[in-house]
Amino acid sequence: MAKAMIFIDGTWLYSNNSKLADSFHKNEFVLDYGKLPRILAQEISAQLNTGEVDVVRTHLFGSYAVNFDARDEDVAQRRRDFFMMLKEKYHYEVELFPINFRGRRLLRNDRDQDDHFEPREKCVDIALASSMMYYAAVPGSYDVAIPVVGDQDFKPVLQYVRRLGKRIAISSIKNSCYPEYADPVDKARVRDFDIIWLDDHLERLELKYERRLLRCESPLHTGARLIWTTYYPKKGEKFYCDKCRAEFAKQKTEEQQYIPDYGVPDHDDEYPSSVSTVPSTHATGEICSGVVKTTFPDRGFGFIQSLDGKDYFFHLTDLESELEFESLVDGLPVDFEIKREPIHDKAGAAQHVHACEYIDQ
Repeated sequence: MAKAMIFIDGTWLYSNNSKLADSFHKNEFVLDYGKLPRILAQEISAQLNTGEVDVVRTHLFGSYAVNFDARDEDVAQRRRDFFMMLKEKYHYEVELFPINFRGRRLLRNDRDQDDHFEPREKCVDIALASSMMYYAAVPGSYDVAIPVVGDQDFKPVLQYVRRLGKRIAISSIKNSCYPEYADPVDKARVRDFDIIWLDDHLERLELKYERRLLRCESPLHTGARLIWTTYYPKKGEKFYCDKCRAEFAKQKTEEQQYIPDYGVPDHDDEYPSSVSTVPSTHATGEICSGVVKTTFPDRGFGFIQSLDGKDYFFHLTDLESELEFESLVDGLPVDFEIKREPIHDKAGAAQHVHACEYIDQ
C-alpha cells in the first residue's frame, strides 16, 4: 500500500473559498476538512490502479492574527477555534504563524480609507516546502506527496522532492493555479499524476449540516433550553444558542470600553482600581496561573490577575466546561491561556480558564 502525506497551504485554500462557491453555483461553500484527505487518497488510488492509498499525515500551514483591534476578538477566536478543531477532531498537523495587525481591524473595509496598511503573512509557504522536503528525506515516511497548493513559489520544492524519488500529486483550484502545474505535458516536471481539481469534487467535499437538539448552557438563556442546531461543539465545549451567542458578542463589544482602566464612565467605585502597569512576562498562547480578581455576574465577565501582576479579561464563554461562572469567587486559583497580551494600561484577555488546586509561587 502506497503511503501519502498531504501538505495544505491553508491560507491559499481559505482565500480561494469564494472560487469554489462560484464553481458550485452557490453563495458560499464550506469545505469538509474531515473528508478532504480521504477523497484525495481515493483519487490517487484510482490513478495508481494498485489498491488503496494510506494517508499517514495531513499537514496544514496557516496564520493567525495578533495585536489587532479588540473589536475583532470574536472573529479571531473563531479562526483559532477552527485550527484547534482540525487538530482535535481530524488529527491534522497544524503549523501556524502570527500576522501582526499593529492594532488595526482585521478587515480592510473596517479600516480608515486613508490607512494603507497591508498585513504581511510570513513563513507559511517556506514552512510547507521545508516540511515536504524534510519528510521526503526521511526513509519510509511517504511515497506520494499531495500538495494542496496553487502558488508558483512551490515549483522548486516539487521538483526537488521528485528528484529524491518521491511522487507528486498536485491538488488545486481552477483559476487559482499556477499554469505550469496544470500543463498536460508537464514541461516543468512537477508532478506524477493528473492534477486533482477540487472544483470537480465539490459535491463530495461539501460539509453537510445535520440538525439536532442540544441544550443551551448559558446562564442568561430564557425560554426552552433544548434548541435545534447544526452546530457541533467540540469535546468538552459548552453549547450556547445563537441568541445567547449574539448577546455574548454584544456584551464583549460593550465591555471593551471597560478594559483599558477597569473604569466605568459613570461610577468610579463600581469597579476595581486601575490595571497593573507591571510589564508582562508572558506571550499569546502561553499557559499561565493566577487568581480571579473580580467578577461582574450581571454582565457575565470578570478579570484574572496573573502571578506577574498583570490583569486579564475573561467572559463566561472563556471558561472550561467544569467551571461554572456562578461558582467563581475572588481569589480562586485558576490556570488560563493568554488570548491577548496586556498592552500599556490595557488588560489582556484570557481563554480556556479552569480551576487549579493551588498556585505555585
